[in-house]
Amino acid sequence: MRTRWVPVVSFALLALAFALDVATPQALVVAILFNVPIVLSAFMGSATLTTSLVIAALIANLAAGYFNGISAGGWDATSVANRGLAALSIVLVGWLGTTLQERARRFGRLAAQEARARREAQLAVAIDRIRASLSYDLVLRAVVREALPLLDAQSVRWVPANRSDGRLVAERDHADVALEEGPPSPELASLTRRALEDDDVIAVESRDPVGGLVLDRIGARTALAIPVGEHGTALGVLLVAADTPFGAAEGGARTIARAYGRSATAALAQARLFAQLADRNDALAERSAVIRDLVYAMSHDLRTPLASLGLTFRQAKAGLYGTMPPTYADIIDRSIVATDELQRLADTLLLVARFESGERLLQRETIDVDALVREVAGELQPIAAARSVELLVGPDSAANVTGDRSDLRRALTNLVANALAYTQPGGRVEVGAHSDHTTVTIAVSDDGPGVAPEARATLFERFARGEGRRGAGSGLGLYIVRRVAEEIGGSASYAPRAPHGSTFTITAPAGR
Repeated sequence: MRTRWVPVVSFALLALAFALDVATPQALVVAILFNVPIVLSAFMGSATLTTSLVIAALIANLAAGYFNGISAGGWDATSVANRGLAALSIVLVGWLGTTLQERARRFGRLAAQEARARREAQLAVAIDRIRASLSYDLVLRAVVREALPLLDAQSVRWVPANRSDGRLVAERDHADVALEEGPPSPELASLTRRALEDDDVIAVESRDPVGGLVLDRIGARTALAIPVGEHGTALGVLLVAADTPFGAAEGGARTIARAYGRSATAALAQARLFAQLADRNDALAERSAVIRDLVYAMSHDLRTPLASLGLTFRQAKAGLYGTMPPTYADIIDRSIVATDELQRLADTLLLVARFESGERLLQRETIDVDALVREVAGELQPIAAARSVELLVGPDSAANVTGDRSDLRRALTNLVANALAYTQPGGRVEVGAHSDHTTVTIAVSDDGPGVAPEARATLFERFARGEGRRGAGSGLGLYIVRRVAEEIGGSASYAPRAPHGSTFTITAPAGR
């Protein structure tokens, strides 16, 4: 019986019971029938209707007793007691009905909360499983597979927005997700288009012409079409088919389906982004390998002819090829300087390429830092004299570190050469080492222009030059200094020197 007819039927039964009660002798207790419509109203779950029927039944009971008494010529004690008991039963039945209604509502709310919590827990588990992989194909298969238990489905189909992509299907009795061959049927394609255009879950019903054809094709009584798309780009539709109608639970199922669709969209978007990043990383790695190989090839191919050219110039200057005019001597000297600079640049590029690729083979040994400082200072002393710069070496400190001696020599040479290059004639450059038995500090100080504050943060990066210290260098010298310092377990730093100038420092653990 439809619920909207319950009030009409209940009051009709009450009126019928009243008519019977009036028509029968007062000795016959027909008032008990007043409880029938009250019990009937209890199934509707309306406390207002039940209360109204209780009041109406009490009035009808009193009125029927009055008319029975007039017909019988008076009221005896038994009849009055029967009416009182009938009134009591009406009140008790009404109270029991409203109490049961309240408990039924409470039980329904608890059951709904438990069902919602169970669905939410199932949804959380399904989401965790579809996010367990970053492969787009595996995520898509997990999306299809996990929809089966979540929505208690008979089968789940993935219909891609792009007809050239493969369609997937998972069924309740099969653990694997299968690939369906061929394009989707016209009715299935039409439903997919509609769901993607609406961008919401669609209940597929047999009364809908297209829906009926779809249900006949997949062999189901009902289904939900869940659109999946990201940023306005349609990916496809999940067609969830069930062998029993969703019925009253359809709204809850659609809510879960909607949340699952959003989660599937996020998981597929994440997998697609990861695939794009992987492709880009592969492309960058390939480009980096090409650049590295080019640097290797250029450095190796340049070193031999440059060394040969430098040797030829030096032999010519020494007179091996005969006496040359005095005007050629200056040209030979400049050529030797240029050749040595190119040789140094080739060696620097090769070293940087090896730093970046991690393909360096270190020769670790105990290095006498004091001896290395004196060696580098002695080698660069002629340059200091030519620039009228005083190059001072600090006292010995018995400092030792563990590392590659040639690399540390190159780093120290870079620092001293830079200091000489940026110090004006008449200035002074100081180089020395200090050890406190646990840490060794190598410092190179000058009284040049210093480095601007805004340039200090990137001073030791590739191709960085401090503002106020611009020159013709490659911008790799300080980068090499930092990398060499890090390879021996230390660091490189810069500090301004009062009243003007710079102090560059290499700090490393003391060797044994």
